[in-house]
Amino acid sequence: MRFTALAWLAAFSVSAASAPLVCAAGGAAPAASGYHSENFELTEEDLADITAQVMADNPLLSSSPGIKYAGATRHRHTHDVATLIYYPHLETVGIKQAFQVTCEREVPEPSWSCEQARIRRYLALDSQQFEVRVTGPLSSDEVMTLIEATRRALPAQLEDGSAAPDTAVMIRPYRDRYLVTWGIEPGYGKLVMQATLPEGAIATIPGNWQVGVYSPD
Repeated sequence: MRFTALAWLAAFSVSAASAPLVCAAGGAAPAASGYHSENFELTEEDLADITAQVMADNPLLSSSPGIKYAGATRHRHTHDVATLIYYPHLETVGIKQAFQVTCEREVPEPSWSCEQARIRRYLALDSQQFEVRVTGPLSSDEVMTLIEATRRALPAQLEDGSAAPDTAVMIRPYRDRYLVTWGIEPGYGKLVMQATLPEGAIATIPGNWQVGVYSPD
């Protein structure tokens, strides 16, 4: 399987142009100097190691045309976290599906330990100019309801005085809530909203979601 992953990697390059700016994509948080963290570039050996693990559990990865995004952060010089997002391997009823995985390792260990890869969906909505990236079990109807619920709660403008963005670019589960990132172009966010659904509430009714601007705990 490792040979298969290496051969697969040899045929395709990594595109950093689609790197998500905000943690709502499900990857590592942006590096912050106050926390002694720094971003670094993954080597071909890193990519092969991680891809071999994902492919071993998810043979469908071989249908993907390559790696869309790969990024890593070193925390306090002792702990690495990496996120890989692959190009979609499947499309059904207009919804694309891609694998996304987060891996960790202790420095200076060379091998990565990866969580189970998650499905990252790309939904094309009539109300938006580009697709929204979604992880988690929400149905398409629930995604549209969540977008509408958070849209209603968007502030008129951001702290820097600029107008609030009007397009949802990413949705992901986080603890007991969902984070909805709003931005102006695919994969890049300017504002993160959070939404929770009370137990027993119907997710396809916008008013059932408890929504506000996200602030780190």
